[in-house]
Amino acid sequence: MARVPFENLTHTGKVRRLHTLAKTALKSYGLKGASVRLIKSHENATFRVSVNDRSGGKAEAGRFVQGRYLLKLHGPGYQSAASIASELEWLDALRRDIDLAVPEPVPTLSGDLMTTASSPDVPEPRVCSLLRWMNGRAYQKTSPTHLTAIGEVMGQLHSHAEGWSPSPAFTRRRLDWDGLLGDSAGFVVSPQETWSSLPSPYARLFHDMGERVRQAMEELGFGPDVFGLIHADLHTGNILFSANETRVIDFDDSAFGHKIYDIAVCLLQNGHPTLVDDLFRGYTRHRPIPVEQLEYLDIFIAARQLSNAMWVFGKTDERQDDHRTDASRWLEFTAQSFKSILKAH
Repeated sequence: MARVPFENLTHTGKVRRLHTLAKTALKSYGLKGASVRLIKSHENATFRVSVNDRSGGKAEAGRFVQGRYLLKLHGPGYQSAASIASELEWLDALRRDIDLAVPEPVPTLSGDLMTTASSPDVPEPRVCSLLRWMNGRAYQKTSPTHLTAIGEVMGQLHSHAEGWSPSPAFTRRRLDWDGLLGDSAGFVVSPQETWSSLPSPYARLFHDMGERVRQAMEELGFGPDVFGLIHADLHTGNILFSANETRVIDFDDSAFGHKIYDIAVCLLQNGHPTLVDDLFRGYTRHRPIPVEQLEYLDIFIAARQLSNAMWVFGKTDERQDDHRTDASRWLEFTAQSFKSILKAH
């Protein structure tokens, strides 16, 4: 009996096959008998891997939980193998150069930091990476103390990136206008189709906001004082707190972008605008705030909102009411924000 093609499977059916592929990948790390549990499956499929895990879910004192790992099956077409290798290179440099609490890649039995797993039941081979499981607690709502700690880590990331010389092969996405909202943005459907399909009540407003983002990027320019390697996704789900350390995870979206964009993403996701001073208090412990860039903060917050809304709208399927509703909520929320920002600028 012929197997159902992967693209015709339900979400559960796809996850089942990816789970089998994950176990195949773990053979490269000598973790053949490990237990594997799905965390999420979006652009990438990520799994929690446990080997003789006796912690019972209890927190441990160190940065990492013994015998526990994060396995990532990188989605085809989202990041190239060279880009994934570059992400792992930066993680290694952050740990080595400034002892920042970031994920630690685990080498395969052959000493590589990536492997490729394939299966006749999954249409494309998947580049895979394995990281030690980082200990800590994530908070859905951040306090002023949390924002100060996040600002401090962001300042360290920006300062390290400015002074670091990566290998010649290093490559990550570039979040200029094209990379954030245009042809290189990686939307589920083409940017042209997404832009042209926006409902009429929002289309002109979104286009106006998009052009204002483009103008702001051109005005700021792309010199090293304003543009460089950033995390680009410092929201609450990607920051863990321990008793004495702030730990940053998930560098999958790290890219070359405007530093003010990194700040904007963090403030949008973690409490803008009431906690802005708390973020800056931590940031300035490692580097000065780019004062001349702050007048663009709301524009770059809008850039993140616009990118998010385009992602959601691009995933809308007319056969799926929940997706339509989700997209509609994003569009309405974002439109109201844009009206205020454009009025102020």
